[in-house]
Amino acid sequence: GGGVEGREDIDPLGSVSRSKLHFFWVADCSGSMKAQGKIQALNNAIHECIPSTREANRSNPFADMLVRAIRFSSGAQWHISTPTPVEEFLWRDLDASGMTDMGAAIRLLRNELTPEKMGRRALPPVIVLLSDGSPTDAWEGALEDFNNTGWGRPGRTVRVAVAIGRDADKEVLAKFTGNPETVFEADSAQRLADLIKWASVT
Repeated sequence: GGGVEGREDIDPLGSVSRSKLHFFWVADCSGSMKAQGKIQALNNAIHECIPSTREANRSNPFADMLVRAIRFSSGAQWHISTPTPVEEFLWRDLDASGMTDMGAAIRLLRNELTPEKMGRRALPPVIVLLSDGSPTDAWEGALEDFNNTGWGRPGRTVRVAVAIGRDADKEVLAKFTGNPETVFEADSAQRLADLIKWASVT
């Protein structure tokens, strides 16, 4: 870019420019999610939270929420790659198959959470991981890398995990969020919705 970086936050009318709040769904769609209706629970949890994210966005005078999503199974890909205004965000349901490459999802996230891509004035991004927590790749190294770089450092992101299924490994999820208290059950959709409201206005 020919020196236009950082220009997008200059409002020609001189009013207060709104910050961007980046919100990431990180969804596990590996084969283990086929059991016990877990993938349905994951899709439902996200559908049920969309109204809360919209409400949170409307009640936040300082920021515009932009949502996108990563899916991981064998490898990780953007499920919804364009940062989408929350009012226009629609969830496309996932199917389950393959491995649980959580490390790949963390690396994908890390590549996106750079000052160059996020803008210097961006608010702490909100990351919601939905998984049954049984990763099959070298996820701990990926998490350590993420936690030691730029936006991944403690306190610079708001991280929440949603444990999918009764047998979910919550220890893994707590390692990702950095705090067992930010790991929630998928069936408490209302609490999850409240939490997302909290996360996006804090």
